[in-house]
Amino acid sequence: MTRWILRLQAALFAASFALSASAETRVALVVGNAKYDNAAQLANPGNDAGAVAEKLRGLGFDVALEADLAGQDFRVALGQFTEKSLRADIALFYYAGHGIELSGKNYLIPTDASMSSEATAKFETIALEDVLSAVRQASALGIVMLDACRDNPFGATMVRNSGTRAITRGLAPVSIEGESGLVVSFAAQEGRTADDGVGAHSPYTQAVLDVIDEPGLEVGRIFRKVRAKVRAATNDRQVPIERMQLPDRAIFLAPQAKIEPDPKPDPEQAPEPDALNEDPYVLFLAAVTSGEPALLADFLRRYPDHAKAADARALLESYEDDAFWAKTVEQNTIAAYRRYMIAFSSGQYVSEATQRIAALRQRVVVIADPATKPDPATKPDPVIKPDPIPQPEPDQKPEPEPIDRPDPDTEVQEESDFSPSFDCRKARTLVEHALCDSRTLAQLDQRLSASFERASAAGWVTVSNQRDWLKLRDAICENQGDRLKRCLQTVISVRIAALDSGRFSGRIKPSFNCAKATTAIELALCGDDTLAQQDQFLLKSYKNAKNRGRVTVEDQRRWLKERNARCQRAGAAIALCIASMTALRVNALQP
Repeated sequence: MTRWILRLQAALFAASFALSASAETRVALVVGNAKYDNAAQLANPGNDAGAVAEKLRGLGFDVALEADLAGQDFRVALGQFTEKSLRADIALFYYAGHGIELSGKNYLIPTDASMSSEATAKFETIALEDVLSAVRQASALGIVMLDACRDNPFGATMVRNSGTRAITRGLAPVSIEGESGLVVSFAAQEGRTADDGVGAHSPYTQAVLDVIDEPGLEVGRIFRKVRAKVRAATNDRQVPIERMQLPDRAIFLAPQAKIEPDPKPDPEQAPEPDALNEDPYVLFLAAVTSGEPALLADFLRRYPDHAKAADARALLESYEDDAFWAKTVEQNTIAAYRRYMIAFSSGQYVSEATQRIAALRQRVVVIADPATKPDPATKPDPVIKPDPIPQPEPDQKPEPEPIDRPDPDTEVQEESDFSPSFDCRKARTLVEHALCDSRTLAQLDQRLSASFERASAAGWVTVSNQRDWLKLRDAICENQGDRLKRCLQTVISVRIAALDSGRFSGRIKPSFNCAKATTAIELALCGDDTLAQQDQFLLKSYKNAKNRGRVTVEDQRRWLKERNARCQRAGAAIALCIASMTALRVNALQP
């Protein structure tokens, strides 16, 4: 028995050194793009990404390692990473491959990109801003590491809008002023390129590998040491830069290791060979006995197929549930409890979260009660009353009313204690999360639901038609980045006006005269106010971009021709095709 206890203690001690990560939840997406369809193969991104992924796993990160991602695969991987980041304390994105600066913004290049001209390149690439949005979801710190400043092989063939600047000048600087908990590290200074390296790794990635798991280094010092190592290795030809807005507390990727004295052997007994690696069950028992999530994670990393792996995963998820719940209770807001229910839809505290939300809402109702004396500086939330059901004459629809459009200069309010028309615990898409996290949007969604019920009862709209519109809404708004909430506010307001009037087209005119509409594309734009509204915004965005010299008339004509050709083949999905392509075009035209 004494021998078994000593072995258990040894397992605990060894496992505590095997993991550098603390109890923080850490996720990472590591991408190495080397085999480009339309450019020469790079030597090191595959090696770089694989080595970085291994280092991060040793630091307790849940790592998704991807190689040679084409455009659609890249977007899917980034979307999955964004969802993981919602539940993480630290989210890290590493990319090795080609990157490009276009009109002052940075883009990562998938392996299937043709990059024939600047006008079309933005539709083939991954915007750095989308990557930043993903890591911002982490509660403590988001890190972006870009070894993407290599000489660009598309420079000889790609047509720039400006016609003067070379495409091989690296990436543009980024500003993160006002951010909190964000680090962006570039392998080279803005406007400069970085070496791919002559050894197994690029100079930047080799420095990262040397430094990132050094015990006791705070995050800021990690990147300063990386910069110093790269400068020394390249004789100052290459100087990494970083933009950091660190949180108030210090964060260590690899905590300072504790130095413990060697245990004294039993003088009456000869030492036995270390059985830790030969007996995974001992390691499992050590992890369970310790109550440390890090030790369970280490067991799963080393023995993912062991008979006790399922038990370890269940216990680890329980630990994560407990930790997330503790943070939620500390915040004690409706939005925080809703986030918990989204992150742990089957968690052990879901029932209690529901009760706490009800209690907080009851508190709001009591404060807003006229019989009480609220703080005169505090205004109760407005109560949205459903409009009366319209009563049109037989075979006649009522005259259209003015569309209730939001002021485009008014920002959408954040944080909500008002639920939309669906269960936020089941929210999965960016649109659904936006509706759950914004009071204004949640109220609009409730009003939309009420308007649909009235229109459906009047026989003006079917469930199928409303589902099709919801797909249009998502296609129009989900890729709009920082403009997502404003886009939803506008699109939903247009739909409410249509449902309330029973008139779904003609209230809003597209950018052309519908009396002359002949093609399937034109008829679709004239046949739905939502698409017409989007077409108006497309025209506005194009004119602004043209005035800034970022796009030409010929560029826009080429895009319109491409949209028409592709969407005319879409059949019943023509409206969805128009909405999706237009949303991407609007996003590309924005400053």
